[in-house]
Amino acid sequence: MSLRYASAVEWAEEQSASATPRLGILEAYALQRHPDAVALAGDDGAAIAGMLRPRGAARRAGDVAGWAFGLALLAVAGAPLIGMATLMGDQWGIWRLPIEDSAPVAGVCFAIGAVVQLVALVAWLVRGRRRSPAWRWLSIGTAIVGVVAYAFGNGLASTAADDAWAAWSAPIVVAIVLAAVSAGLHLLLSRPAEPAPHPVVAAPAAPGDAGTLRDALAAIAPEDRAAALADRDAAIAVLERRGLIEAERAAEARRAPLGGLHALPA
Repeated sequence: MSLRYASAVEWAEEQSASATPRLGILEAYALQRHPDAVALAGDDGAAIAGMLRPRGAARRAGDVAGWAFGLALLAVAGAPLIGMATLMGDQWGIWRLPIEDSAPVAGVCFAIGAVVQLVALVAWLVRGRRRSPAWRWLSIGTAIVGVVAYAFGNGLASTAADDAWAAWSAPIVVAIVLAAVSAGLHLLLSRPAEPAPHPVVAAPAAPGDAGTLRDALAAIAPEDRAAALADRDAAIAVLERRGLIEAERAAEARRAPLGGLHALPA
């Protein structure tokens, strides 16, 4: 995977005038063609190296599965809306199914909605009644959509004298009740969400890491190493020219060996 900036100089030119540039990131961009060395150049280098690693087949398959699951979940959560739309048709009356055709579709959609509400309610209880705004609003939305669909379907059924509506409207009623109960319990009995975990402070680099980085840099061809150093120093000059770092800081950065910017004091 390629990065947004092809060189450290390009990265330096694009920094905001109000930014405080991280020299570790600058050097990581200068070394981006050598991922093994970048990965050892501090936290910033490790982050950039993670972006440079090729995405394996398993990871790509995982992404596809994640998207498929998300779309399926969205479709399931939106089933009541589909059921309501099937009953109501469009606002101009161009597309509208008769009640004998739309009622089964709406019934199935709201049956799915009822199952979703039941699963969400059980999950909420299992998780210790933790507050979840997303599920709460999904329950409220399902209840509102259900009431609208039930009222509209009743009107169509009475006009068309359709006897099957009574059976197909039962899932709508169940979904409304479950959604209303779920929303009410969320509002009244929810506990605060779990606090975000405290960030883990990285341990200081082990003494052997510096030697490992030196070995990785030594494995780079001399001309490539010189090109990375030139790109790094040119980027430092850009930051100094733009006033993003002071002259003393720029001189200190230029004196550091290649791969050493991440070790400079902030």
